[in-house]
Amino acid sequence: MFKRVTQLTFRRFNSHGHGYGVSKHLKDLAYSGSKVDKKAGEEFIKNYEEKVHHSAGITNLWKRITYFVALPALILTTIPVAKVEFEHAKHREHLRHLSDEEWPVQYDYQNIRTHKYFWGDGDKTLFWNSDVNRHIEN
Repeated sequence: MFKRVTQLTFRRFNSHGHGYGVSKHLKDLAYSGSKVDKKAGEEFIKNYEEKVHHSAGITNLWKRITYFVALPALILTTIPVAKVEFEHAKHREHLRHLSDEEWPVQYDYQNIRTHKYFWGDGDKTLFWNSDVNRHIEN
């Protein structure tokens, strides 16, 4: 019963569209000695080594650009942005303690609710932060 299954599997993996047997060219060399062009091979190796040398130089260039240009630029832009964000954090700390009457005016386009959300009490968005978000209903 299982003998036929192994034969089918063997045929499937060895056929490659050439019938049921293994190819007669399986053990032949891909390139025989008469087809090898030594000059072309040496030229290929020379070009490959040049590309490797060039790639190493370009890689070192981009490493230097990253460490000596990009990282200092990031640090120099982080300092003033952090300063502004710390000031905002102090302001938010002050707003946290305000009552709803003292909260800044809510305009008609803010906190529009056409339907209730299906989580929580249905009024707060998914990223609701009670320190900075309020929905004051009149």
